[in-house]
Parts: sequence; C-alpha cells; structure tokens
Amino acid sequence: MIATLIAHSLRRRRGFLATTALIMCAFQLFMILAARSVFHSGGFQQLQALMPNFIEQWTNMMAASFQGFVLFGYSHPLVELFLIAVVVSIGTEPVAEIESKFVDLLMARPVTRSAVVARTLAVLLAATLIAIVSMLIGTAIGLRFIAPADAVQPPARVVASLALNLALLVLAWGGIALMFASFAHRRATAAAVCGFLAFSMFVLDWVGRFWETMRPLSRLSPFHYYSPFNMIGGQPLDRVDLIALAAIFVSTSIVANVVYSRRDL
Repeated sequence: MIATLIAHSLRRRRGFLATTALIMCAFQLFMILAARSVFHSGGFQQLQALMPNFIEQWTNMMAASFQGFVLFGYSHPLVELFLIAVVVSIGTEPVAEIESKFVDLLMARPVTRSAVVARTLAVLLAATLIAIVSMLIGTAIGLRFIAPADAVQPPARVVASLALNLALLVLAWGGIALMFASFAHRRATAAAVCGFLAFSMFVLDWVGRFWETMRPLSRLSPFHYYSPFNMIGGQPLDRVDLIALAAIFVSTSIVANVVYSRRDL
C-alpha cells in the first residue's frame, strides 16, 4: 500500500519534479557558461587582485577561479533556498491531505498513519535525489562540452562532497517541514513557519561565520553544517556535518511520525 501512495504522490508531482530537474541542470550549465566567459576575459585574475584578505582566507582563493565558480553553484543561496522550498512543499503534504479531506479516503482503507509519513519521507528522498542528480548531470555535461580546454576543472571528489552535503541539508529541512506539518491544522501555516525559520536560520548562520560572538548560537542552524567554501578550498567533507544533518532528518521524522499517529484527523 505504501508503494501505491508513493506512486500516487510522484505521479501528482511529475510535472513539478521534471521542471525542478530541468532548472537545476540548466542552472549548472549557465554557471559553467558564465565561468567560461569570465575565464576568457581574464576576470578571475582581476577578481583575485581585488579580493579582500578576509574573503581570500575564507575561500582559500578558490572561489576566484574557474573551478571555484563552477562549484559555487552547489552553494548558491538561490539553489539552497529553492531546494528547501521544494521539500517544504512536499513535507507539508500530510496536512494538505487533512485540509482537503483526502485523508478520509486513506483512513477508510487498511492504511496505517505511519504509512502516510513513510510515503512523504520516500517522496522527499526521491525529490532530493532527482534535484541533486540533475545538478551533477548539468555539471558533467558543462565540463565536458563547455569548459575551456586550458581551465583547471573541479575534482570529482569535491563535486561529490558538495552534492552529498547539499542533499543532506535539503533533507534536514524536509524533515523539519514534515514535523511542523504533523502539528499544524493548515498547510499554509506549516509552510509559512518553515519559510520564516529557514530564512532566519540562513541569516543566523552567515552572521555566525563573521561575528565570533554569534558563532555558538549559529550551531543551532542546519546551514551551519554545510560549509561549501571549505570544500571548494580543498578541505575534506566533515563527517560531523553529515552526522548532524542526518540526525536532524531522522529525529524530526520520528517526531513527525509520533505526532501524526496520535493527532486528531
């Protein structure tokens, strides 16, 4: 029965997911096109000369290079917030079904409430995988056919590390959205709370990166556990970040399952 629910949710979102895949693939292609243009114009050398010292240290100068510019696509704020908006839309599906009375049809069949939550988690995983794989495909195509022959291309290990870390960040917010949806009575309320929280946590993380006093508090933000510039600069993927984001996803999913199983539908 869970497989039927998953198929129904994916079928209902097939246009949305296909558009998301195209957008993410095209975004990476455009990033590589832009990097190619800057590379040929000598803009990266000018950018390195004008870069402040604190930015130079923070990015290890790699952001002011062809490969750094290409990798920046995985940490662009628009990419992060767009993907989070996608999973918030998916994560709030259970409360939307309560509002539309679709849940009455579900509960009239031999379906457990845990199956509804498991369905949403499976769709979250599928949507995240589709988006991230689309970015990887766009990167591979762009580097193969668009990148200048004499440009230093980003290592595959770094690309994979950024993609994995970004995927876990997105899933963490998907779990948070599902948790809020399990409490809420209206989808708009759950989505709004998640949206405001994501923006607040995004700002908190950036403030903590530059303001020492706020750094301990910024650890509360899921964005704190995604440090793309460290990886772009050559540092390995931090396992603590992966564990923290995975823990957020798992814990919020458990809370969502417990609350949804006991709430009044």
